[in-house]
Amino acid sequence: MGATQQNHWILDGYNVMHALNKIRGIHSFEMARELFLAWLGQFQSQGDKRITVVFDSQVTFEGPQITHPRIHVIYSLQGFNADGTILMHVQQANPETRSHLTIVTRDRMLRDTLFSYNCLVVSPEAFFKEYLTYQSNMQRVKQQKTFSREHFYKPFQTHFDKHPPKIS
Repeated sequence: MGATQQNHWILDGYNVMHALNKIRGIHSFEMARELFLAWLGQFQSQGDKRITVVFDSQVTFEGPQITHPRIHVIYSLQGFNADGTILMHVQQANPETRSHLTIVTRDRMLRDTLFSYNCLVVSPEAFFKEYLTYQSNMQRVKQQKTFSREHFYKPFQTHFDKHPPKIS
């Protein structure tokens, strides 16, 4: 990882989906989940961060599950819900790196439990604000020109305007 530690976001999958209304108007629960993961992929690609989404395994799946290359998707183990799986991951994390963990959940009991582990716990709404900040920054970066041939060649253009090349 190098000198700087990458931020690691762990999301309580269905909890965040419901809180942010990411399933409203979508009739297939599987499709809603896949669209949510695609949306998270946009956030992940905007900066130096890892994203893990933990879903409850009690939900039944229809059809093939899509693999998301930039997002680690975990389904809770049998007998655990997403909250228990998230807590287990935080407990197993190296204590020195827990400060780089950001857990996104609306679950009050999980939130209260995680505060003692030196990780940041934010609401889905706070996460959405962070997402919008990243989106806004990315739009600004896209609008700025980082390299312009016009600027690069301008000194030569002035020279050629004064002394056009002779073509024989």
